[in-house]
Amino acid sequence: MTEPVMIPWQEFPELSPTFEEMCPRISLLRKWNKRYVRGLEELMSRARSFARNKIWAKALEIEEKVFNDARYFDWEITREGTKQGWLSFAVPKEVGGEGYLVAGVSIAMEEMCSACAGIANIFGAHALGFSAIALSLDMEVFDRHLRKIVDSAKKGEPWLFSLDITEPSAGSDVEDAEGLEKAKLTLEAKKVSGGYILNGRKCFISNGSVARTHFVTAALDRKKPLESFTAFVVPSDAKGLSIGRVEKKMGQKACPAAEVVFEDVFVPEPDRLGKEGEGMLHTIVILSASRGPVGAIGLGIARGAFERAYYYAHTTKKNGRYLIEDQAVQYLLAEMQRQIQVARQAVFDSAFYFDFEHVPKMLSLPSNKIITKLFPYSVRSAKLVQRLMPWDWLYQFLRTRTEEEVPILTRSRSVRLSSIAKVSGTDTAVQVSRMAMEILGEEAVLKNWGVEKCFRDAKLTQIYEGTNQINRLAIIKELRKPGISERIEFKQ
Repeated sequence: MTEPVMIPWQEFPELSPTFEEMCPRISLLRKWNKRYVRGLEELMSRARSFARNKIWAKALEIEEKVFNDARYFDWEITREGTKQGWLSFAVPKEVGGEGYLVAGVSIAMEEMCSACAGIANIFGAHALGFSAIALSLDMEVFDRHLRKIVDSAKKGEPWLFSLDITEPSAGSDVEDAEGLEKAKLTLEAKKVSGGYILNGRKCFISNGSVARTHFVTAALDRKKPLESFTAFVVPSDAKGLSIGRVEKKMGQKACPAAEVVFEDVFVPEPDRLGKEGEGMLHTIVILSASRGPVGAIGLGIARGAFERAYYYAHTTKKNGRYLIEDQAVQYLLAEMQRQIQVARQAVFDSAFYFDFEHVPKMLSLPSNKIITKLFPYSVRSAKLVQRLMPWDWLYQFLRTRTEEEVPILTRSRSVRLSSIAKVSGTDTAVQVSRMAMEILGEEAVLKNWGVEKCFRDAKLTQIYEGTNQINRLAIIKELRKPGISERIEFKQ
């Protein structure tokens, strides 16, 4: 039986937005910082080229292989992405990456997801996993683990990360303080001499079965989960860590979702991220950074569905005339464009706000610039310096400065904006994909058009990174009581 082949993208009319069309305010940013905008523009061009020339042709082939074997993973496309820099483009410059932040990740995700959200999410879930370390300000852990991505990429080999938060009886519960207080956690960490012992399971972990490094959250006391929630960095070859079930997913099949099992897994104390009990703090920062790009994943799916539907309407005749001439079809296409453009602005609002007002702001502070100049990675990585460097003092210094420079109101606003972006982009993905299915009618189920794939891929975006119901609640809860997601009371 011949495998379905996607309609070649070269046959499509050029519908993909220009850089300025994606975000009209870019023209204002260009006047302010030409170099910054030029970098984002070049990133968009790179991502679009990768999506069209590499991802598009492989999308349906990989889907078929995963359909037959849920544990199948396409290392070929992952290595190609590694060579083109898609595992290290968001790694901080301090350890050899390109240093793109949330805006850059959002742009790349939209472009890649317009071709295939499953393949794109291999790189997106990886960025999510290591961003937890990058945003932690724990420089010692930062140096040891993020450098592995860059060093492996230079050899053309992928070093994938995963974010292990979800548990069998605690999904979105662990994504804000109120939910965590009531969550029924299965994974527990116990303090032992020299480190911690982890026992339990995580589930639905994107890249879980192929990651070489896992970011893991666990409670030191399951009766007091919020107070004891702590973050760890765990290598995939740690004794006692194994992979359980790999899910048979409806959509985004190319990126595996797996169960990660911890049986007496020892984690050395240096691989604890930050301090004990700071797990929720790390989680909220991660989600403020990642929910916008998840909205961009939805946008990419929606844009892919729109472009396919437009092409179909442009080339298909019914009752003697092209569908594109039908006013009802024009209405649907216009509504699809409207929803995509509106949601995209929510994504950029969230991305720019996080990049310029949240943790990344710390990189531009004079005190931090002095530290990075006096102690670049080449110096920090020296064994003598590693032994003598006051890492705990440096972490506490950066945490204190962050609390001063990124106050509760800023963090709260970032939570709201990121949740708005996530809901807007992912709801748009489902709605636009549905309208594309309506335009194609009975041909919508044919795989070669790729529209049914967009519809299947879209649904998952409403579920991961906190369900859209949880995100809607976060918007209003933070509006009523800023800082409530971290369980910090803001006083007027």
